[in-house]
Amino acid sequence: MAKPKRAGIYVRISKDRKGEELGVQRQEKACRELCERMGWSVLKVYPENDVSASTTSKRGRPAYTEMLRDARDGFIDGIVVHSIDRLTRRISELAGFLEEQQKHGFAFATTEGEDTSTAGGRMILTIKGAVAQQETERMSERINTSLLQRREQGKPHAGGKRQFGFKEGSCFQELDQAETELVREGHRMLMDRNPKTPGDVARFWNSCGSTSPQGGAWTIQSVKRVYRSERTGGIVTYKGQDIGDSVYAAPLTREQWETVQALLDSRATPAPHGSGRRKHLYSGFLRCGNCGSALRVQWATVQGRTFRRTFCHSGQRGKDGRLGCGKVSRKYVWIEQQLNEVIAAALSAREPQRQEAPAEDFRGGIGLLEARIRTLRGRWKDGRMADEDYFDSLAHLREELRTLRARAAASVVRRSRTESDAPAVWADETVENLERRRAIVASVIDHVDVFSVGRGRRKPPETTSIRITPASG
Repeated sequence: MAKPKRAGIYVRISKDRKGEELGVQRQEKACRELCERMGWSVLKVYPENDVSASTTSKRGRPAYTEMLRDARDGFIDGIVVHSIDRLTRRISELAGFLEEQQKHGFAFATTEGEDTSTAGGRMILTIKGAVAQQETERMSERINTSLLQRREQGKPHAGGKRQFGFKEGSCFQELDQAETELVREGHRMLMDRNPKTPGDVARFWNSCGSTSPQGGAWTIQSVKRVYRSERTGGIVTYKGQDIGDSVYAAPLTREQWETVQALLDSRATPAPHGSGRRKHLYSGFLRCGNCGSALRVQWATVQGRTFRRTFCHSGQRGKDGRLGCGKVSRKYVWIEQQLNEVIAAALSAREPQRQEAPAEDFRGGIGLLEARIRTLRGRWKDGRMADEDYFDSLAHLREELRTLRARAAASVVRRSRTESDAPAVWADETVENLERRRAIVASVIDHVDVFSVGRGRRKPPETTSIRITPASG
């Protein structure tokens, strides 16, 4: 192989907490000395400071990618690194690098003297790469074991951004009393018999002068993030799994948090099923009969006449990513009248609601499972139980506990939302009652396909110009 005329030096260090770049500077100095001894001319340095190359890292390495691209394009004809574990700690990535070298013919050298020009040299390099990967994986296993033990002791992960309800800099171990009270008041608003929405909670928090942890105004999504976080309920997780309860105080109890999850899940229905705050009763239920896209509903003024229309928007993408066809545009009032008749008929055909049976009490079963988990943990900590048996039994018990808690939370929400007189609710057409009426619509109608009736029609449309799909169950 010819001596390179344009070599590139790649230097990398995984962690640089002080940001002084001393590690990459030492690597670059050693690589330049190697190039000088071999007579290689250095054209460019590709530094990556505080960037991991392990199998657990999900961050990209832009300098590494740029270096390979320059080698493929012939911009550089040689690559120098300090050692093979600076280049990569993934055996698959090393194999790909060696294939690129053979394909494009660029030279490669390390300060440790690896030779890639022979099969034996490439084998030695591959073995070193495998050793580097194994070292990373064993380190990761030790760290994960330590983290799991901390989680088992009820100590949550202390890193990450500040969360609403906790004091800044307390590592989620101390509560901010003012913020905690807002979280609890928001919980009471959501669980009220006449329930408020996350948007109402956001407006309430903003009116109190509160700001999000990032300093901005509260929005629906930022409020949901607070109540979706397990930390709000004092729940310790490890790799997405519920490990147990935190030893530190939390804004809500576990039971309150799980009840909020059931509530948010019940509201998190797709737009065609009527989720969210809307201005029109059937918006979200209407679909284009031609392409299946969700129809918009809005006020329009044509030749001095103002009316509501529903239409397929040709610039709006549906769930499948396709744009609407724009071929359907109808007056909304006639469709609303037809659907109102369907809903009224469905309500009148229903049997009078029976007195709800007493709700099932899940507290005994939950308490029993929690006691079994505590006993199991005590046996494991005393060394009377093997790790494998402990974690298998623990996973089984926690799955049962999650199921029971979910049923208990759903029962609470169901009791708080029991509707005693659906026809009376349906007859109330005030704006404040719109969401409750939409809930009744969702119990009768899944969606409505609306078809075009052409232009210039004077007589009312045919009833076949809409097709109603009833709600399942």
